[in-house]
Amino acid sequence: MTPYTMLHLALAGAFFVLAMLHFATWAAVRSQRVQLWLAASFLGFAVLSITTGLTSHEASAMIADTRPWLLLGVLPSIPLPFTLLRVAWSLLDLPLTRWRRVMLGVALVLGVVRVVDVSWSLFTLPETGLTAEALSRATAGLSLPLFWLLATCVAGTWAVEAARLLKRRGAMAAAVLAASLCALALLGRELAIDAGWLQGTPFFVLVGLPFLMLASTALAILTARSLRGADLGTGIHRYRRLTRLGRGGMGEVWLAVRTGRAGFHRLVVLKRMLDDVQDDPEAQTQRFISEARTSARLHHPNIVSVYDLGQIDGAWFIVMEYLSGVNAFELVKRVDGGGTLPPEVIVEIGQQSLRGLAYAHEHGVIHRDISADNLVVSFDGVVKVVDFGIAHRSGEAQERIIAKVPVPSEKRLTQVGFVVGKAEYMPPERREGADATASGDLFALGCVLYELLSGELPEISSSGIRLPRLERADAPPAYQLLKRVLDVALHLEPGQRYPDARAFLRGLEPVRQALPAVDLTSWLRENFAERWTRERGLLELSDPTPAEVEALRTRESPVVPSAAAATTQIIGAGATPPVDEQKTRLNPRAPAGPRR
Repeated sequence: MTPYTMLHLALAGAFFVLAMLHFATWAAVRSQRVQLWLAASFLGFAVLSITTGLTSHEASAMIADTRPWLLLGVLPSIPLPFTLLRVAWSLLDLPLTRWRRVMLGVALVLGVVRVVDVSWSLFTLPETGLTAEALSRATAGLSLPLFWLLATCVAGTWAVEAARLLKRRGAMAAAVLAASLCALALLGRELAIDAGWLQGTPFFVLVGLPFLMLASTALAILTARSLRGADLGTGIHRYRRLTRLGRGGMGEVWLAVRTGRAGFHRLVVLKRMLDDVQDDPEAQTQRFISEARTSARLHHPNIVSVYDLGQIDGAWFIVMEYLSGVNAFELVKRVDGGGTLPPEVIVEIGQQSLRGLAYAHEHGVIHRDISADNLVVSFDGVVKVVDFGIAHRSGEAQERIIAKVPVPSEKRLTQVGFVVGKAEYMPPERREGADATASGDLFALGCVLYELLSGELPEISSSGIRLPRLERADAPPAYQLLKRVLDVALHLEPGQRYPDARAFLRGLEPVRQALPAVDLTSWLRENFAERWTRERGLLELSDPTPAEVEALRTRESPVVPSAAAATTQIIGAGATPPVDEQKTRLNPRAPAGPRR
């Protein structure tokens, strides 16, 4: 056996051993998809190595018919480009976007065409013409340009993606870029030999060596992160992502688990910035960090808790409290669909929300985005104000605004730019371009109570706000009291509204006294029984895995959710929030358009 063949067989053995090691790692953890793509890629290189050695000119003298080996060596053309691309995107922590899916599809199609072309060429040769030269000519038709196109595109994609993320991804991007440049250099040498520009022995299989070095470097980087507390699969400090809850133009939201020693784990929500933010990345980054800092300063039972702010290779992330429950917009959907909510439930939601707002206002924070989407009612009966992404702190300059800004037609979208917030919840003075105030938060909460009562938002005009008809004969007396409260909360003139959240809270107290006592915990669990059952199943998992979470998540038929609560929404939402939200912040919103 020639040294050329022995070299390739040795490489095949090394690649095969590495493939088995990565397969074993993936099988043990299952959440680290990159290990699966690494294993499949190494297996592909092992097949290429052994078939290249056994189909060489020297080896063909010992093997009567090398056509099966040649065909086996061509088969990796289908899976190898796919797995190599997935390796790069996984190591760089890039989402599988539409154009990347198209790239994978094109690579698979080109691989299939190459295999079909080579198979046809090989098995249409006469039995008397099976020389090494004839076989080489038979496999150098259409499939050879396809082969070089595939190999160059894969290595080039690695180089482009890594160069683009070099500042953000640090060492990992540098490792991918170095491997891709080495692979491109080796590919250039092999192409020059094939074209006759250079003389020498072809060693195409050595293109796998930069990939081997990359795998070793990546493993060292991930291990270093693990030693300093990072998750080996995602690189995010101490947190393991389970399932993605939503994605917007600025970032994505994940259900994750906080891991620790002795089997400790805690479910959290992880909000992570994307790398390809379209509009003013620096400003969006500052807004993202400001949200974390503002929320972290607010410690109140009726405000969502923020646990952590971090950065891994340039990607910022926020870790927040996981809320098991439903957001108020889902309750609005029930009313909009013909149902009703007990008035005592509405008042309880309003009072708890006001306690959270009173605390925030007293600490100099104006929410500016109060809506049904951003109030979450947990299965423990606690109402939480969530999403302080566009909150304003006293002493800081508000965004530049222009008076008489037309109210956008898109519903339920948080506008960023001139006047921030959801237009249909804004008080009249805010729509006219005035600065946001605490009074605006209270006005917006009045709109939420109106929604919970009637299923639709109030109609605002110069003559006032039309409130729901509460004079029907079967309406309890408390309805009239509630109407008087809404008259004040939704007054067109800021000076005629409640002066602060605690005054609004006191205004609701007579309504509460006129209504029966409410057990919000029991009411919510009874009316969302299936979701509550699933939530208990999730909370009982000793060490949740992505597969277990996805099984629980798909147990219930999809509900049209208020996608805005993706940062705090329970996994029971069942539907993925919309992706195309270029006018919104990270927090995904409910579908646009009027609900009347």
